[in-house]
Amino acid sequence: MGKEAMPEKDSGKEKAFEVSEESEEILLIEEIETDDEILLAKELTSFFIKAIKAFRFYPPDNPTLKGLRDQLPKKFQFFLEKYYSFVLQISESTLSFKGKVLYENSNVKNNLVFLLYKDGLREIRFMKGLEEWEILGLIDIIIIRNDSINQLEDDLVTLMWEKDFIHISYLATDEFLEEIPILIPEGIGQFRENLVFKPIDHDIDVDLLEEGAEKLGLDEFLFNPIDKIHPFVTNRSVYSLTPDDAERLRKDVELEIEPTFVLNIIDTVFEILTLEKEPEPYQDAANILNKILDAHLTKGEFKKASDLLKRVYMLLKSEGLPDWQIEIIRKLIVGAGEEERINQIGRILDHEDGIRLTVADFTLQDVSNYLELLHRNSIKPLIKLLGELKKSKTRRVIYDALSEIGKNAIEMFTPYLDDPRWYLVRNITHILGRIGKEEAFPQIQKAFQHEEFRVRREAVQALGLIGGPEATGLLVKALSDGDARIRAIAAISLGKAGEKAGLSPLLEVVQSKEFPKKESAEIKAFFDAIGMMGSNEAIPVLQQVFEKKSWFGRGKAGDLRLGAAQTLAAIGTPEAMAILENGKHSEEESIREACRQVLRSISPNSES
Repeated sequence: MGKEAMPEKDSGKEKAFEVSEESEEILLIEEIETDDEILLAKELTSFFIKAIKAFRFYPPDNPTLKGLRDQLPKKFQFFLEKYYSFVLQISESTLSFKGKVLYENSNVKNNLVFLLYKDGLREIRFMKGLEEWEILGLIDIIIIRNDSINQLEDDLVTLMWEKDFIHISYLATDEFLEEIPILIPEGIGQFRENLVFKPIDHDIDVDLLEEGAEKLGLDEFLFNPIDKIHPFVTNRSVYSLTPDDAERLRKDVELEIEPTFVLNIIDTVFEILTLEKEPEPYQDAANILNKILDAHLTKGEFKKASDLLKRVYMLLKSEGLPDWQIEIIRKLIVGAGEEERINQIGRILDHEDGIRLTVADFTLQDVSNYLELLHRNSIKPLIKLLGELKKSKTRRVIYDALSEIGKNAIEMFTPYLDDPRWYLVRNITHILGRIGKEEAFPQIQKAFQHEEFRVRREAVQALGLIGGPEATGLLVKALSDGDARIRAIAAISLGKAGEKAGLSPLLEVVQSKEFPKKESAEIKAFFDAIGMMGSNEAIPVLQQVFEKKSWFGRGKAGDLRLGAAQTLAAIGTPEAMAILENGKHSEEESIREACRQVLRSISPNSES
């Protein structure tokens, strides 16, 4: 194979490495690039950065790293054989080559480039002849520096100096020397060649060039032991920090003590899950995601938890996954709704200070979005939590989640309809109603027969949402319930359903002797229900109520006539409107007034 032949690609791994980063971390060339050198530089930069991430995560004996160790030197050697050198320019957030931005990451918390820049590096130069030990040595010190708890230890420049690379050199700067670039010498020879002697600063008390020193050779002068260390600077203002220095130092310290720094490995873990071919390390990566998920939930970071779980679902949809990978991913999804995690969410939601609706950490919608992603195994612990939560706002979050998760698991709600806590039975009935499937009818029928009227009331509302012939039959039965509110809800539900089978029972109640004795709200509910159906079959009964004189009292009769007139207007057919038109000329004042009032509400310009 000739020197300029491209290394043979492993299609699977190569494809995996081309997965794009998050929006804040971009590998790019600003325009459509046709220059082969720039395109190869981009590919090399992408592979190098992703290799650093993989080396940081994997244990040294992991088989995945073998492929990386083989490919990375070949990519560097191919480029350097063709172009002799590869010089990466470093800014705060970008890596560039010959003025072209190849890589950008604006997040300083998770930014390899910012680490290089912060430690003073402005260029890294790779030269022809680069050896594998130099590449791996550079990766080692970057990882050591990145993972260091005390960032005030040796910086990258010092660590690279100690490695004494042969084919890697650097351009560095010291921010205390006004950003003046300094070429780091490659050895003692270059160091001596570039020595420049300047007069001693006026702040120096001690004359280092003591009598006789000029007679010494350079090596003797530099390495002559000093018996006594004297104070070097008397002007202590040299050590003071400007306000900008102090603010920059404060921000650096905040970054160092930020407890969520470990969460920045999420991208790397997902990259590994796309690359890994062995079950044991694949499971290790999944376990790390589990721990990160726990960290998010413990801190109330529900939006981040949702984002992570959505990415897991996307991973599950990847083509060509072997069965063992699918099983690991599914276990991860199922585990997101296990009882201990639901209990942790409950502790946050029912905190004594209440849920922090306006705090940036999370909102009720964030919690709901996470819960709705859970598997059906979360139904049981969520129902348990529903029975324990004290605040109505937080219970609504659980309603929303269970209504979504339980769409295809209605049978899992059945045992809780026998729970001794009537309020939990009511809540389960409410959820079944929101699911709105006829398959839930047996469960709702059981709640309909509950001794607690508040449970029956919820069952009637649920029947109205489900609809269908069976629901209509129970709603008709509810018209005779002992609770007035249940009767009213049943009437309105029949009206909304519009089933012809529900009209006759409504008219029978209106014609009954007991109807005038009912409360005004219940009377109005029955009239409204009949009006919703819009059927001419109701007109004779309404006309009878409208014209009948033998009602209890004048005020009550007026209210009933007005209700009947409004119902006729709601039906709105020509036959119904004709009765109203005739009624406004009636000899009886209450009939005339009811008709005129209703007609004016329909058409303000209607003649009196």
